[in-house]
Amino acid sequence: MKTNFSEAVSSRPVSLFQYAVVLTVLLVLVFDGMDGQSLGLVVPTILKEWRIERAAFGWALSASIFGMGLGALAGGWLGDRIGRLRSLFVSVLIFGCATIAASRVGDVSALTVLRFIGGLGFGAAGPNALALATEWMPARLRTYVIALLSVGTPAGGTIAAAVAPFLLADYGWRGLFLTFGVASLAVGVLALLVVRESPSYYLAKGRSDEANAVARRVLGDGMELVPEQVGAVAGGPVVGVFDRSTVRLTLGASLAFSALTAVVYAINYWGTELFTSHGLSQTQAIGVIFWGGIVSVLGALLSGWTVRAFGSRATILACSLVTFAVTLALGAAIEQGGSSVTLVTVLACAIGGVGSLGIATLYSLITLGYPVSCRSTGIGLGMMMGRAGGILMTFYGGSLLDLGGQSVVPFFAVMAVCALLVSLSAWIVDRHVAPPRKR
Repeated sequence: MKTNFSEAVSSRPVSLFQYAVVLTVLLVLVFDGMDGQSLGLVVPTILKEWRIERAAFGWALSASIFGMGLGALAGGWLGDRIGRLRSLFVSVLIFGCATIAASRVGDVSALTVLRFIGGLGFGAAGPNALALATEWMPARLRTYVIALLSVGTPAGGTIAAAVAPFLLADYGWRGLFLTFGVASLAVGVLALLVVRESPSYYLAKGRSDEANAVARRVLGDGMELVPEQVGAVAGGPVVGVFDRSTVRLTLGASLAFSALTAVVYAINYWGTELFTSHGLSQTQAIGVIFWGGIVSVLGALLSGWTVRAFGSRATILACSLVTFAVTLALGAAIEQGGSSVTLVTVLACAIGGVGSLGIATLYSLITLGYPVSCRSTGIGLGMMMGRAGGILMTFYGGSLLDLGGQSVVPFFAVMAVCALLVSLSAWIVDRHVAPPRKR
């Protein structure tokens, strides 16, 4: 019997091996987040030890963000060329070794270079993890898997923050870096031992013997696999993200990622300054950001259900309009002054939760919308554009606040426009995940 791997695996119960693939890939992303968060957790310690000012440390902190953007695109491209599993291991090797090496440096310049290199690995892990895990799972579970994986990296950052005080007390910041780096390499080796390359990738490359050999882990014998034809045009498969059949997905998803991430970053990175300058104490402002982070995780997890129930277009449109309305409400509350901490917290949490729901939905859109031949590249491009939007808002958010003086209108006006651009992107995209009744 001839069929493609996606159809074959969707017709069978999920095996322990498939669950092991998802959990191992999730573990890689958790350590990706732990290594990525590590420097931010030890800044005061390093500043004191090296006797330097905060301004001199800015490049070291931002280097990994630039690296992550470039790494996402490069890692996605590599995943479509040499395989998702190999590329995932290379990404772990890069950020694990860079983190270990950072434990030995003694100046800001060397640390900046190593954090940029580590950022390349941080960014490259995401697209390959998403592509690899979803290609092993049946269609009915893919949106849930994507939602779960989307919180892996932020969960890693939270875990790092929880264990950092103990590691710093016993081993110092160098010991923390060394521990995280070595543990990451161990997880990378575990991935090589447990996970296998996606049969869909092998089939897209014309390597049917390898695809059938690997697929027997879940399909058994008696099944002949053929390449997926999703996205085929003019008699041949799609080979790039700017092909005629995928260009609207690429343009729309890129716009949505950059615009929605800009909104979320505006609150995450400038929220504390914004709230404290308009009546909240620093403790209260940090509390707002903390609860916003918790709700963001819940929003991302919820996307697995909303995309299955309503489809990606309806979910993205709803997220866009709700984010727009809540952004205006928060801006108006702060502009008028005298707003309660509870009101500010609720509105900021709504932006974080709905924004994360939208971003996780975009991950489902690009992971399931691109054909196998360019899936990792498409995911990587989307992640890179998200980083670009976040970086722009991080850099210019302060200028927008200064532009308004005591008024927050310029800051929230830009956020509101970004929220509406997400609605436009939903109509640009022509390869949405459809709800069940339309499949």
